[in-house]
Formats: sequence, C-alpha cells, structure tokens
Amino acid sequence: MSDPAPFYVVACAAEHVRHDGTCAVPVHLPYHQPVIPYLSAADGSIVAFSIVGCWALGLKARMVFRAARVGHF
Repeated sequence: MSDPAPFYVVACAAEHVRHDGTCAVPVHLPYHQPVIPYLSAADGSIVAFSIVGCWALGLKARMVFRAARVGHF
C-alpha cells in the first residue's frame, strides 16, 4: 500500500504576526491525514446502528443462553 501524497497547509508563527493581523513570514507545514476518514451523517448513522444492532444481538443471545441454562424455557 503506498503512502498518500503529503498535504501542506500554510501557517504563521506567533512571532511573525504583524500588528494588523497579517503574517510576515508564512511557512508550509505538513498536515497529517487522519487514518479513519471523516464520515457524513448518513455513514455515521449506518455505523452507529450497526454497533447497536450487534449489542442487541449479543444481549438476546445472552438471554437465550441464560434461559436454557436455568431451564426457564
């Protein structure tokens, strides 16, 4: 898997900020991309409901196994 191309952002050190708020010496700094990409609201809800569904399935399985063990079927 190849590394993605570096992404640079323009920044300004505090000592290079002029009195009017502009930057005297802008520098380009590498911006590290996140490992997990940002999700839209629709993608986030799919992930959230999948997690809740797995928890619910596990809870149901636990209840069935406990009922079978105790004998309250």
